[in-house]
Amino acid sequence: MIESDEFTDFETLDASTLEFAKEATKTFKRRYGKTSSGIVDDLRKFTDIPITIQARINGNHSARLYKEKGFYRLVIDGKEVASTPSLITWFSVSDDFDRVAYFETDGSDEGLLYILKSGTILEKHTGFFHQVLFFGDTYYAVQAFRGKNIPAGVPLNSQRVTLNGEIVWGDDVSEVEFISLYDFGEECIVAVGNWIKASIYRGKLKDPASWIKEASLDHPAYPLGIRDGTIYLLEYDGYGAISRNGEIIVKFENPVEEFSGSIEPAMMMGDRLLAFTLKDAKLLPVVHDLAGSRLSDLPAYEFSALSASCHDMERALFYSTSMGKPEIVYSYAGEKLESVSENKLLDVEIKEGFVLNGNTKVHYFVGSGRGSRHDRAVVYGYGGFNVGVTPGYRPSYAYLLSKGTDIIICNLRGGNEYGEEWHLQGTRENKINVFNDFRSVLEQLRKQGYRVVIEGASNGGLLTSYALLNFHDLVNGAVIGKPVIDMLRFHKLLAGIYWTNEYGNPDIEHDRIFLSSYSPYHNMKNRVYPPSLIWIRMNDDRVHPAHGLKFYARIKKTGSPTFLRADFSGGHIGLRHEAMLDESADIIAFIQSCLES
Repeated sequence: MIESDEFTDFETLDASTLEFAKEATKTFKRRYGKTSSGIVDDLRKFTDIPITIQARINGNHSARLYKEKGFYRLVIDGKEVASTPSLITWFSVSDDFDRVAYFETDGSDEGLLYILKSGTILEKHTGFFHQVLFFGDTYYAVQAFRGKNIPAGVPLNSQRVTLNGEIVWGDDVSEVEFISLYDFGEECIVAVGNWIKASIYRGKLKDPASWIKEASLDHPAYPLGIRDGTIYLLEYDGYGAISRNGEIIVKFENPVEEFSGSIEPAMMMGDRLLAFTLKDAKLLPVVHDLAGSRLSDLPAYEFSALSASCHDMERALFYSTSMGKPEIVYSYAGEKLESVSENKLLDVEIKEGFVLNGNTKVHYFVGSGRGSRHDRAVVYGYGGFNVGVTPGYRPSYAYLLSKGTDIIICNLRGGNEYGEEWHLQGTRENKINVFNDFRSVLEQLRKQGYRVVIEGASNGGLLTSYALLNFHDLVNGAVIGKPVIDMLRFHKLLAGIYWTNEYGNPDIEHDRIFLSSYSPYHNMKNRVYPPSLIWIRMNDDRVHPAHGLKFYARIKKTGSPTFLRADFSGGHIGLRHEAMLDESADIIAFIQSCLES
């Protein structure tokens, strides 16, 4: 294991570092640019279709945020109130849908918060905002404090609730916890926690001083609603549960889809509870009554991923995607599920398989287009942060499927596909389980005669960089995107402190031992590895681009065929449309070269 770090200076992102990234990218472009440019136009048909990001309904009111032909569009009650080539990551509305908030960014966590009334912009605020909750004639905002102008006494990266620009709640919230606000009539429920734990607070909506802790849980949880003074919670305990004032009334046989952004994993509609559960990572909506009795399973397309949902007391809409279908829309009302629309671009056959890693059964999906020879595949994995991986639509994968490449989606420990224990088995000192689950799938694919390129981004970049170094005999190439790779310094770089509850803390001796045992950056051998592409975004303010830069510089010294592709416009969340097309086409060009050589 290499102890010294000759590439620490990359963490400064100084002029020489930027020049290094530019020159490496030019080298990549010289090798793959011509092929990539021939892919872009064909890729557009897979990226330009409308895809819903978030939706809201309330009686006759409706709101929808969607992306189409490179523009993010926000439509409120049939009127477009925002259209921008920048990314809109979320929106909020008042109960009457007259006031609107939305967050616009170039792909970074930092961006602009817009506040509108009757379609007119009233306010703009710069920062890192997670949520707006309207009440009365004002609003709360949940803001994370990074970079400049951090208020006195607020730890770096911490979240606070603000009112009229002043912090009104959250003094006890640490830098590794997140805040979510929910209003139920005159009451407010606050969920504070992370991927490991949760605290639930309750009080008067208009009086933050009254928000008092009701429960502390050793697993994540979110409020669903209040009925007759009773709080209903969705708890990620075991396979998932719904509780009523602390009493478990529903325990799911299959785990509940993880809360992320606009996705609502369970909805409380009048006297019904609609929960989106997973059965071997396949979508299964289930309806219960408020006493916990199971009423029905809804016949939604199971080989799909939930992308957005919304509801009022009478009706629910939910949007899902599948490998060949950018959007499938359902409506649930009057105890009936109806298919509203379906957009299909490709005929994709989706199958599933299992493989054993020791005594652990590992599930995966196999997507194949009409022209598949079943001898080449991109294998995707993530395995972390309680995130379930489902067979949803990705434009680059749809393109590859149309060209005969199979797509394998792995359900590894660390995710939430089989409940909280499955998640915990892939955290901290158990992280090695994730890697070995991935290895088991790769071994099976090799036996079936596949050439394989592995792909993962962010936490998935940790997975693919580890697999490249340790399972090099099983792969023909590796795509390592905006990765976390230096496991001894991640907590000192940008938002890395958030992840210590998932990975461990390198400043604690016990944690440092297991982190150093697998850290890809510190366990590279002097040998030639299969081809690799490390792609990063230099303005990424969540995962520091130094992770990818340092890994590329070190593996290049081994003489391995490695490439770096750096973008200088967007951030961790995403890119504007043309930059995204260019990035995706470059990645596809590299993948195809590995599979065809």
